[in-house]
Amino acid sequence: MADSKRSETKDEAISRVGIFGLGLIGGSLAKALRIKAGIPYIVAIDIDADSGKRAIEEQIIDRFASPQEGLDLFNDLDLVLLCAPTSVIEKRIPEFARLNIGIISDVGSVKEPVMDQVTLPNFVGGHPMAGSERHGYACSNASLFENAPYVLCVGKTCEVSAVRLILLEDLIRKIGAFPLRMDAKEHDRRVATISHLPHIAASALSLLAAQLDDGQLAALAAGGFRDITRIASSDPALWAEITEASAKRLVPVLASYIDLLSGIRDKLSAGDKRAVEAFFAQAAHFRNSLPTVGRGALDATSSLTVYLEDKPGQLGMISTILGRENINIRNINIRNFRTYEGGQLHLLLENSAQAVRAYSILKEAGYECD
Repeated sequence: MADSKRSETKDEAISRVGIFGLGLIGGSLAKALRIKAGIPYIVAIDIDADSGKRAIEEQIIDRFASPQEGLDLFNDLDLVLLCAPTSVIEKRIPEFARLNIGIISDVGSVKEPVMDQVTLPNFVGGHPMAGSERHGYACSNASLFENAPYVLCVGKTCEVSAVRLILLEDLIRKIGAFPLRMDAKEHDRRVATISHLPHIAASALSLLAAQLDDGQLAALAAGGFRDITRIASSDPALWAEITEASAKRLVPVLASYIDLLSGIRDKLSAGDKRAVEAFFAQAAHFRNSLPTVGRGALDATSSLTVYLEDKPGQLGMISTILGRENINIRNINIRNFRTYEGGQLHLLLENSAQAVRAYSILKEAGYECD
């Protein structure tokens, strides 16, 4: 990296930030940094001019440029967050190396490959462990990182000062997340298990159901099946890239998962009821021991079904009741709604804690729900 006045000056609070890639994560970071952390100056570069225009109109960013215009917009910033695909980032590293930037960090869910490729002395690997099956700036949310782990990987070539790293961690706390320093190898092994493998499993279940659908199966696949396969709706191109980058750690984890499935298949075939019960009991024990607060690598939404009478204004009433209690409805689906018979309103909420609150509030308001 070229000699930098910014790197030579005393460590100061982070106040000038750049976002490279204004999609779901980049857009959410921009909103959280502006709204929650109060960052006074934010600029962004993205291929989608409409996203940039919207972010400026919403006063989330101050300036915007396209990648074709170059990266000079990022010169003299305290922090630049790389929120584009790794393949895109790698091609622009020589340009970043010429700029005067305090810290450069990425947000990728796979850390080893990017840490191997990006050896700039001001680079710190990052992974905010929050997301959604939705994508694009239009779906971004300032609260996306609330109670989420935010992993930082400090590589061997990193020369960022301890004071400046602490400033970065303080900024992460201001957007609602909590920072964790972690070795890149261990990060990738852990995330392959609790994030990347579940996406493969959900997609495999959906594909199996599609292959076995006889015209009636899909009608039975609402409710639980739809909930546990929700992440199969994620961006296919994005997840093809993530799993390809994660393959080194993901393939061994996938092999262990296949071994587990093969084992339970054999026990079922042999009629070994005790072994099958032990399989379910051990899984339930670990599942029940998991923390009930905070967020993890997967989007932790939860669903609630409300039974409605056939009356005008029911949807608006429920939205108003929950809105007054600051309960965010992520998605709404009306099921089996027939004239004069009422129906079921399926609400997708932020997490299980909000689902429990919504249940109590709506029950008190006279609604039947589960």
